[in-house]
Amino acid sequence: MKKLKLTVSWIEDKQPSQQGMYFTAQRYPTGFGVYDVVAWDGEKWQLDSTIRVVGWIAFDDFLKNLDISWPASDLKSDAAFRAEHQSGEDNFKPDDFVEVD
Repeated sequence: MKKLKLTVSWIEDKQPSQQGMYFTAQRYPTGFGVYDVVAWDGEKWQLDSTIRVVGWIAFDDFLKNLDISWPASDLKSDAAFRAEHQSGEDNFKPDDFVEVD
């Protein structure tokens, strides 16, 4: 696999306004830095309190910048799913859908 440089527009020095999953740059007390996907619960990062998030971006925004191939071993399953889904499209009736809370 070829190494690819990706520039991220990090959000720094403020917290997210919504709960969700975020791609983060983290700094450990030892000085070691890592990237990881972390949940924000609306008040705090779901991390050990000694780890400092120094930058973040919404995970879906991060993924929008990538075009990643799907694992080849699963392509047969994907094709079977698509075939089943497409064969049932004509049989769908809008009033067959029931939403349950």
